Amino acid sequence: MRVAILSFLIFLTPMLAFADLQWHKYDTTKKQTITFGHATVSIESKPPDTAFTDDFVLTLQMPGQKPRQYYFSSSYGDGSIAVYGDLLLLKYRVGGGTRAGDDHIRILRLDYDLAELADIQSSCWVLTDPHNAGPDFFEYRLKIQTGGGYTTFIFTLPKPQRGIPSEKIVRLKNDA
Repeated sequence: MRVAILSFLIFLTPMLAFADLQWHKYDTTKKQTITFGHATVSIESKPPDTAFTDDFVLTLQMPGQKPRQYYFSSSYGDGSIAVYGDLLLLKYRVGGGTRAGDDHIRILRLDYDLAELADIQSSCWVLTDPHNAGPDFFEYRLKIQTGGGYTTFIFTLPKPQRGIPSEKIVRLKNDA
């Protein structure tokens, strides 16, 4: 009986919502260095031996540690990053041709060699009207909650749209 009551109390523990993330944009024009508390993140185009400017190297420097690197691509060479606790959120674009790429948010651990924890599509282009030649753009809003030993990322559309998930949820267990 005690276990059931304890589980019930943990379930009722309110989730604490935190303020909006501070996103920092990056692009292919120059190397950018952004400081988040004790972490410094640099993003620059990969060395010129690659054919595309969509390839990047992210370098993380934390006090007393060797720099760590993470290689990724972002269509059209732009995106943004944010830090939430010990998580780095990397927004990048997938797709090409008509600048109608879909945005994704990749969640990486700052303290575990930039290990990838999740990758969520955060926007999309969908043809909703067969009589209209152009697709419509849909972008999810991100809300982050922490409580009960978990960090929850909730992606919601401003209004429901047929054929597209109205909500996407990623729940990560916090390290003790």
